[in-house]
Amino acid sequence: MRVSVYGSGLTALVTAWALADVGNEVLLWPGRQETLRKLRQLVLGFDEPGLKDRLKEQLITGRLLAAETETHAFVHGEVHCLAYKSTDQLQAEALCERLAKAASAPIVLLNQSTFPVGTTERLQQQMRAKRSDEAKSVTCLALPSFLQEGAAIQGFTRPQRILLGSDSCGTGAEEVGLKRVQELLRPFNRNHERWLGMSTREAEFTKYAINGMLATKLSFMNEMANLADQLQVDIEQVRKGVGSDPRIGSDYIYPGCGFGGLSFSDDVMRLAEAVEERVEDSYLLSTVLQTNRQQKEVLFRKLWQLWQADMQDKTVAIWGASFKPGTDRIDNAPSLTLMQALWAQGVTVRLYDPKALEQVAQWAGARADLACCDGMYEALEGADALLIVTEWKEFWSPDFERMAQLMPSRLILDGRNIYDPGYLQAQGFRYIGIGRSNGVEI
Repeated sequence: MRVSVYGSGLTALVTAWALADVGNEVLLWPGRQETLRKLRQLVLGFDEPGLKDRLKEQLITGRLLAAETETHAFVHGEVHCLAYKSTDQLQAEALCERLAKAASAPIVLLNQSTFPVGTTERLQQQMRAKRSDEAKSVTCLALPSFLQEGAAIQGFTRPQRILLGSDSCGTGAEEVGLKRVQELLRPFNRNHERWLGMSTREAEFTKYAINGMLATKLSFMNEMANLADQLQVDIEQVRKGVGSDPRIGSDYIYPGCGFGGLSFSDDVMRLAEAVEERVEDSYLLSTVLQTNRQQKEVLFRKLWQLWQADMQDKTVAIWGASFKPGTDRIDNAPSLTLMQALWAQGVTVRLYDPKALEQVAQWAGARADLACCDGMYEALEGADALLIVTEWKEFWSPDFERMAQLMPSRLILDGRNIYDPGYLQAQGFRYIGIGRSNGVEI
């Protein structure tokens, strides 16, 4: 099948690769000539494991091509996949209007972008209004993206669900468009039946509702962790007990120093705004977001209390800057809030992250109170404390003896609860976790 994909973000590039990989002829239009030039050089703007090599392979086969112009993409596709970033809605709507005018064949548009509820339905109305020939139909469907950075390839090729929104009445061109999209996605639905069919509005809203629920679970457990500190219980044991209840499950109940990420955070904020506008006296999601904002400073507050507000001229090592392991993205990352709070108190930060140092340097600019270090142990040199913000695997089993030599204070604040408090205490470290006040010295 001939497919045109529009966008340059994670969803667009993974979609283009995956569809080409199963034999489709895919044309990718990233939206700008400068982005097109970078794409041909495989400069993606983010680091998704395995994606660059897979894109290169499909470009070599010729099944994936970069469009010279958007018009080239308009006339190529039997299905058009719209995968723009949530911040680019106006550009996406303008592109769809141009597509409606330029395409000579009936249009099947698959909206993968995370735009407000009702956008797919409105796009279909606007595009139909731009068609000069009533016989040239437009069918718009919604396919919300659930791809997670660091695991996007598996997320597309082995999805937990294929949530497809359609406003088809079961007949005519709309039904033809729906069948065409189902055939396009058939290779990713072989082992189990993953289809979940509903209207476009319901599909769009489901994406927001899922992220809202996950954010609520995270913030609830962070609240419980803060209470555990006061009750002198270990939240990790509580977490295991809570996760053993099948009605709750063990996912998204790990307490820590807050969540981040561009898409996830933006989705929750958009949902909270929609609830506040349309539902009277509803405060749950705004409270979730406020809890998360406060949680991003929890390590700072613990350090402030420990040092009795005397933080001037201290040096702190931070392990982890990306909002999650496996990515170089720092959008809304807890590390950014933490560093700003530390700098405001005259603290020097020595930072190490396996992938995100370049992004932090661009965000922070040149400043004397930030040292981006090439290694995790280098970051400990001269540090008065170590703060763990992102749970990269290489941090889980470090050389504690070497750490003690480099950091005589032996003070660790663990924002992801990856260490055993009792073991660290036996090694002579002072350990402070999130909700782990179980007799360990703080």
